[in-house]
Amino acid sequence: MNVQCLEYWQDLACLARRNDNGETSMNRNRRILLAIGLAALAGMLVAIYDSVSRLLGIPLFCPFAGSGCDIVQNSPYAVIFGIPLALLGVFGFGGYIVLAYVGARSAPGARWYLYALLGLNLLEVGSMACFAYLELAVIHAVCSLCMFSAALDVALGIMIVYAIWTWRASTTAGSA
Repeated sequence: MNVQCLEYWQDLACLARRNDNGETSMNRNRRILLAIGLAALAGMLVAIYDSVSRLLGIPLFCPFAGSGCDIVQNSPYAVIFGIPLALLGVFGFGGYIVLAYVGARSAPGARWYLYALLGLNLLEVGSMACFAYLELAVIHAVCSLCMFSAALDVALGIMIVYAIWTWRASTTAGSA
């Protein structure tokens, strides 16, 4: 084994503490990042569907809310600075995917991407909360696709906080 691999192995040994099941924190975080990427992909597909239907003028299939999605989509609140919110959703969920991929490919000690994911999530959840308020109080219609996206944002936030918590717990346990 060459020296470079040995140095890399020592870094891994220091940073990848094992839990009781023999699982390393790195592998656990990679699985969490995969779950984040898959959940974000689901949100991105919904946002793409919403964007394309808006662009083509096709009525949305809106499970559980009847015509609520079309009412919300055709409201003046569905566009900000000339950009449809669904398109912003595509970019937001795409950001989750990119950051999760970069995190999975990063060096074992790098964790900046977790805080970038958390920042993106806070922006997304805050935006979705404002839009949910507008749906209920101003537009008087509920879009089930929007609520699905909001639920995904909350679930992503829980996964991100869990990833940060497990990383911090493994580094604290490793230094003790």
